Amino acid sequence: MLIQKSKAAVTGSVVVILCSLALSPLTRARDAQPVVPMGALAHATASLEKTTGGKVLEIRLADRKGTPAFEAALTRNDSVVYMRIDSTSDNATEIKVRDLPPWLINYRLEAYVRSIARAQVPLDAAIVKAEGRARAPAIGAGLAKPLGGTNAVLAYFVETMNDSRRQVLAVDAQTGDFIANPDALYEPHTPVELARRLAPP
Repeated sequence: MLIQKSKAAVTGSVVVILCSLALSPLTRARDAQPVVPMGALAHATASLEKTTGGKVLEIRLADRKGTPAFEAALTRNDSVVYMRIDSTSDNATEIKVRDLPPWLINYRLEAYVRSIARAQVPLDAAIVKAEGRARAPAIGAGLAKPLGGTNAVLAYFVETMNDSRRQVLAVDAQTGDFIANPDALYEPHTPVELARRLAPP
């Protein structure tokens, strides 16, 4: 895996980057669902963290038409970085964020940033473990519900796909154990979704 040169624009505490990342081949099945090789998501996660020096909050196969790509939200130096990682492009493009006041870089993202600092298990290890149980490649993973007043369990979700069947598993981010009821940790506002909203179209 090779990360091409990228440029970043900084506004407030959010950095938004669009870069290209050479990944394992991503293809499309007959039903147009993207097919990700086993281990590809874990490899992309580990490479991003090593290259950026940050911690991935969430990484997933982009739910958009066209060339298969990953989207990732990560934290680095108390900022939030959003990346769209295209598996075929050789070009890196700078994306500038609109001027956003610090209060707009919202409490939900801040809760994820505070929570990831408490994780003991690397996200890529949780992905590999979940793929082994599901016997299917992962297409998305990251922190589940952040720690807070209504949640004391720090966990990762890992979404796998086998043909067209999706399965969500939850892995304790401090012990590495599977959590029996992933639905209890469901959070509709994921880091990628929140960070993407701050990026220009």
